[in-house]
Amino acid sequence: MSMNGWQRWVQAPQTHGFRKLLFQVHLWMGIGFGLYVLTISLSGSALLLESPFYDWFEPKNIEPTDAKPLEGDALTARMKTVYAGYELGWTELSTDPTRATYIVLNKNGEYFPHYFNQYTGEDMGPSDPWPIKAIDWVGDVHEDLMLGRTGKKINGVGGLLFLLMSLSGVLIWWQGRARWVEGLQIKRSSQRVFIWQLHSFIGFWSLFFMFCWGISGFQIGFPEYINVAVDWLDTNPDDFIQLDQWLRFFRSVHFSRFGEGPWIRWGWILISFIPPLLLISGFILWWKRVVLKQKGLLL
Repeated sequence: MSMNGWQRWVQAPQTHGFRKLLFQVHLWMGIGFGLYVLTISLSGSALLLESPFYDWFEPKNIEPTDAKPLEGDALTARMKTVYAGYELGWTELSTDPTRATYIVLNKNGEYFPHYFNQYTGEDMGPSDPWPIKAIDWVGDVHEDLMLGRTGKKINGVGGLLFLLMSLSGVLIWWQGRARWVEGLQIKRSSQRVFIWQLHSFIGFWSLFFMFCWGISGFQIGFPEYINVAVDWLDTNPDDFIQLDQWLRFFRSVHFSRFGEGPWIRWGWILISFIPPLLLISGFILWWKRVVLKQKGLLL
C-alpha cells in the first residue's frame, strides 16, 4: 500500500523528497554560515564575560594599611609627581578603603584613565588593561562587526538565516512516529553514532534559545520591519498578550537578563556555547559522511 506525502512524512520522513531538500539546505547553510555563527557566538560569550573580566583585571582593589590615605593638596601633589608630563583631569575619590582612587590623565588631547593607590602614593595602572580592552573589542565585534549600523544590518540578516537554519534543523530532527523519541536522548543502544545523537539532542533541547537569538537578532538589525509587522499583526494594543511583549522577552533572553549571581552568569555562558557545539558536531558529521566517504577513507 503506497503512502501519500503526509503519511510518508509522518512514518518515514527519510524517504520524503522535501526532507532530502531540507537536509541539503541545512547542510550548506551550516557550512557557508558556520564561520559567522562561530564568530557571533564566541563574541557573545565574551560579552557575558565582561563583568568578570572587570572584576579580575581592573586594578581598583587595594589593601588598606595603617597609614593615613592621602587627601586634598597632598594627594594632588603626589599625583603630579607620579604622573609628571600629564595633566590631571577628573578624579573620583574612593569612599571604600579597599578601592583605589580613579584619575583621568590628559596628554596632547588623549585621555588615560588610571587607578591611584591613595595609601602608598603609587600608580595602580590603567583602568582598562589589555584583557579588558580585548574583551571590549570582542564585544564590539558581536554588536556590529566593527561596522556600525551596517554591521547591525548584517547581524539582522544573520539572525534571520540562523532562524531559518534552526527551523530546517528541527524538521530534519523528526525521524518518524516510531523513532522520534530517539532524538530526545542519547543512548548507547542507539544505532546512530554518538556525534549524530549529540547534534540531534542539543539541537532539539536548545531550540527555544536559538529562536530567541534569531528573532531578536533580526529585530536589532531591522527594528523598522519588526515594528511594521507588529502593527499589522497586533491590531488590538489593549489585549492581554501583545507581540511587543514577546519581542522584549526574546531580547531579554538574547542578552541574558534573567537571574543574578555568578552561577547564573556561568549558566548563560554555557548556553551561549550551544551554537558552536552544533556547528562543530555538524561539521564532524559532514566530514565523516561526505568527505571521507567520497575519498574512500570511511567504510
